[in-house]
Amino acid sequence: MSAHPSEGAFLRRFSLTVASLALILHAAAARAQHASDNPVASAQDAFGLTLGLESIGLYGPGGVRGYSPQAAGNVRIEGLYFDEQGGLSNRVIEGSAIRVGVSEIGYAFPAPTGIVDYELRRPGNGTPSATIIVNGGPYDAWGVSIDGSLPLAGKKLLLPIGVSTEVSTLTPFVQTSGYTSRVTTAGATPQWSPNDRVTVRALLDWQETRDAKTFPLFFTAGDYFPPPIHTGYLGQNWARGRSSTETLGGLIAARLSQDWTLNAGVFRSTADNPTSFADLYTDIQRDGQAEHLVMAYPDQSTSSTSGELRLTGRWGTGDWHHELILLARGRNVLARYGGADVVDLGPDGVAAEPQVPEPTFTYSPLTNDRTKLWTAGSAYHIDWDRFAELELGIQKENYRKTVASPGIPDSKLSDHPLRAYGNSALVLTRRLTLYAGYSQGLEDSGAAPSFAQNGGAVLPASRTWQVESGVRYLVTPRLKLIAGVYELQKPYFNLDANSVDRQLGVQRAKGAELSISGQRIDHFDINVGILVDKISIIGTDLAAAGVGPVALGQPRLTYSANIDYTIPWWSAVTLDLAATHFGKAPATVDNGLYAPAVTWLNVGGRYEFTVLGKNSTLRVQIQNASDSYWWTIANTPGDFLFPGRRTVFAYLTTDL
Repeated sequence: MSAHPSEGAFLRRFSLTVASLALILHAAAARAQHASDNPVASAQDAFGLTLGLESIGLYGPGGVRGYSPQAAGNVRIEGLYFDEQGGLSNRVIEGSAIRVGVSEIGYAFPAPTGIVDYELRRPGNGTPSATIIVNGGPYDAWGVSIDGSLPLAGKKLLLPIGVSTEVSTLTPFVQTSGYTSRVTTAGATPQWSPNDRVTVRALLDWQETRDAKTFPLFFTAGDYFPPPIHTGYLGQNWARGRSSTETLGGLIAARLSQDWTLNAGVFRSTADNPTSFADLYTDIQRDGQAEHLVMAYPDQSTSSTSGELRLTGRWGTGDWHHELILLARGRNVLARYGGADVVDLGPDGVAAEPQVPEPTFTYSPLTNDRTKLWTAGSAYHIDWDRFAELELGIQKENYRKTVASPGIPDSKLSDHPLRAYGNSALVLTRRLTLYAGYSQGLEDSGAAPSFAQNGGAVLPASRTWQVESGVRYLVTPRLKLIAGVYELQKPYFNLDANSVDRQLGVQRAKGAELSISGQRIDHFDINVGILVDKISIIGTDLAAAGVGPVALGQPRLTYSANIDYTIPWWSAVTLDLAATHFGKAPATVDNGLYAPAVTWLNVGGRYEFTVLGKNSTLRVQIQNASDSYWWTIANTPGDFLFPGRRTVFAYLTTDL
């Protein structure tokens, strides 16, 4: 089968360098790249770290304190503003960290719910190197990736580059059995350092997903979950989506003088979904009978140009250090969505597994959604060495949004707020530090859905704020404890009793976090994060609109616990245990149904060894070791059955 045109064009552009990379696999000297990666041993806290194929911690790019930093526009690449539309692959990203709580101290221009900060793939030290990873699981997944770094001109011009192909079982919601897709990625992050004052990096990342089987969602007719069903494949064989993402960018870091530095980045991020489906079982009765609907969407796409220019001055005398930051950043986003057609496949049972012929879909015109946000700001940071830190910042926002929906007049809205933040830290003893912070945010609220009375209307931009405080305590030089409390507020939009989408009140999140990371006992690495919070919906018309007092899908208790044990007499072997817990949470907007508390348990280990002098690691993990399954609503607009089958995830990493 011939490659898709976009895939073929991209791979042709990389053919020469990929061929060179293949030669390195035979000739490169051994250099440690990724075989020794271990997120539990590397993490500085338990708030979230992604390293290679593994993630640990309480939070991830899609969820921090009950909200999504990605949806809020709180994403950075090497600290610079980036509006992410197409996800970044491991070909260009070393990993990501969540900047929240005390980790925001000294991090300029934080935001409510935290920041997702991506780190570009490390360029190497000027010696040819490469890493190959072969992975299998969970379920039907498998993949092969090759990443390396080519010195094109000594240490001055380096080319980190990689390609991969895989069968993925990752749906938009969770890893599942039977729901596979084929994913191809290619990327490069070349770095040019003409001297010790200037570094220039480029970013080229491309991903294509084909044959993505559609995961069904379930909607009951009342406050109950669907009856038990088996966890196998229930989709339609013809309902296979296709999508592609592409990210291009450039970054520069320059030391202008002894006191001043310049950092800048500009990025183009696109996501194109030419074919996608939604498989819906609606009006489900207690006996499992339902209406079966399939929606098909025409060419949905989003493209964004974003970037930041930052000028930083640093000076100091003695124990006092000062920092002044001036920045300009912005984004210009065009989204095209809607136009879907729905076909009623008739009454059906939720576990009947019927295959029906592919229907003919008739699409309607798309909605064009244009969003522009431009920001200018300044910040001041003072550091009294070993005693205290204080930082203050302010930003002026210029926000404009226009939505053009078929058959109705264009809807426009603008907002021009000032946003401020302040963070402080006070060192009480060599081990104990107090911190406190306040930040304001501005987020896109989108437009009212087509089925609302005000369908297509631009919703007011969400002005948000967050206040937090806590402590960081060094139990030992190798064990760190962070504890904090926070309060966060955002507007709450939903349909009122007249089916008008508007602000019905506010979402107020109050919570407490605990992070424990490091080593207390030799050979044991621990990473434990605990979140206790409540996201309340506060407003005067909530009952009439069928809205309960607690936000949908938000548990009161969440924890993530990871323990690694390195065998003292066999240091090449590390055993690990990971537990993730979600407390019971409202499963309906009116809070009439709660999803039960669940705990996800993984058991595994890693073995470090050498093959022909090459550093290698074999990683094996048994996921869902308790073999449990449950109905849940986490991260979806409907119910889905969390995978109920024990599975194995494994990969082999070799540095060449």
